[in-house]
Amino acid sequence: MATVNNVRLSNLALTQSLTVAFRGFYELTRAMKKAGWKFKASSNGTTKVSSADPAADQWGAGVTLNTGGSVASIAAPVNGRATITGLTGIVAADKGRFLLISGATTGANNNQHQIEEIVSSTSVKIDARNFAVASDASNGALTWVIKDPLGDTFNSTSFSPNTIAWWCAQGPSILKIPITAASVGSFIKGENVVQSTTLAEGELLGYTYYNGTGWLVIAPRVRGSGGGVYGWATGNTITGGRSGATVSQNGTALDYVWEVVFAKPANQTTIQILVGQFNTVADSAELFSFCATQAGCTATVHPGGGGTGNAFGAHAWVMWGTSSTPTFGVAIADDAISTMYLSNANVICVDAIPEQNYTADGSWTLYLFGNVITANGAGTVIGGILYGLHRLNDIEDGEVSPYVSVVPPGVKTLFANNRTSGGTQANTAASQYYFNLRGMDSFGANVYFAGWRGRGLSTENFVEFDTAIMAFTQTAINYVQDHVTSKTARLISTANLLTKSRERIWLANPSAPYNIVKGSFKWLYWVSGDQVTDTYGVDPGWVQLGTGDNGVQGSTLVLGPYDGTPWCSQPGPN
Repeated sequence: MATVNNVRLSNLALTQSLTVAFRGFYELTRAMKKAGWKFKASSNGTTKVSSADPAADQWGAGVTLNTGGSVASIAAPVNGRATITGLTGIVAADKGRFLLISGATTGANNNQHQIEEIVSSTSVKIDARNFAVASDASNGALTWVIKDPLGDTFNSTSFSPNTIAWWCAQGPSILKIPITAASVGSFIKGENVVQSTTLAEGELLGYTYYNGTGWLVIAPRVRGSGGGVYGWATGNTITGGRSGATVSQNGTALDYVWEVVFAKPANQTTIQILVGQFNTVADSAELFSFCATQAGCTATVHPGGGGTGNAFGAHAWVMWGTSSTPTFGVAIADDAISTMYLSNANVICVDAIPEQNYTADGSWTLYLFGNVITANGAGTVIGGILYGLHRLNDIEDGEVSPYVSVVPPGVKTLFANNRTSGGTQANTAASQYYFNLRGMDSFGANVYFAGWRGRGLSTENFVEFDTAIMAFTQTAINYVQDHVTSKTARLISTANLLTKSRERIWLANPSAPYNIVKGSFKWLYWVSGDQVTDTYGVDPGWVQLGTGDNGVQGSTLVLGPYDGTPWCSQPGPN
């Protein structure tokens, strides 16, 4: 059974000012690294590293958590992972941490290797792809310790206001498996599928076929023995674990992988965030991790920031800021009618390391919150701003891009579908006072969500989305069922009749050339509630993001569940 490696950092202290707002993003990168986003490159403003060596990460190489021993052995890798034995004190939380080996005869073994599976209290499986890991002549006498990226400490000296720094990582992959004939039987979305001969496995996210052309959309789980991406090989039969449906792969599997760049300008109040989903073959020169190796990328110019070999790719987009060199960036929190004093941060990164019957998700969120002081001195309100990359459910069957970015509302035209700019500032009046769906609609010129539609097809397009939800009545003050607190929707088929209902949030875009329904959020829901940043339901299940319309109305959003249990099993508050 897979070990769940969701990372949650709760109520991290910032200060009562914007001066260290950047700390929230720094802690997010530590959580992402632990959760399984693969470090690719970084800079501390002076030194650029693009070797993908986690120990060389300029934002932190991890701290020793387990002082280890000196009798370990390493086996030859199988399908991208090598088994390490002779360890002691291994626990479930060690998944995602790094095993530092020394004393090996094979030089590549003497590195930090991410722990991807927990076998027992004395054995783990490590990622054997980053280094040429092999069985070692010194087996039985290898020295080891365990390093934890969550122990890295934000250093105000290294990240002083005048320091430009950046960090790049690679996340989950989505595979497109070509077929030229219809399946025998009907696949079930979400089931585990296995390929004959290679024994590659994955979660089936979609199936589409028409008149000799089609493909499967698969989130990889177990690497196969074939020569293609994740070990998938043409000519082999794919079988659904529940449905028993079969189809043959006919052609080369394509890997669409996610990458991200966080760029800190010469201050601690602004940020640049770039994301992209790249075909590892056709878009290889667009990968941020490739750009990081090029001359145009320097200690002060981030991947995709311009210069020789460092162009901003056609399949990247700016979540926040711009694609240019981050001299100033775009403010994390700023608007004309109020000042926000960020005090705390919540971080979640969903497990990005796959195992058998278990998909790498990798969704991440940073929620910064604090006090909002209105310009007229009317009072202090609790508010927050949200950044993230989230996986969706209910996507189209052939869609290979089931993720969207989530940002605070910016001064940016909705539905303009602009990849290269995240706007000029945060319109925090929208996000701080109204962290709910009515607020998102009320400030309709602002962009919150963006992603690809039809990725990899001739009709692919970058799209900005608006929220959609079940309507109750279409009036000025009551246009979704739970907008007014006195009309709170409740669950009635439960022992506790006071349990409030929770509803999925859909994303749509009604603009030309397509009327698009992208899907629904997997980790973000709409509810009733009145305690900002409070846990919602069974801790550590959810975190509530707002108080509704400045505390007057009750609807708001919740993020979770942090513990990985199905959302329907989490009761709401009384």
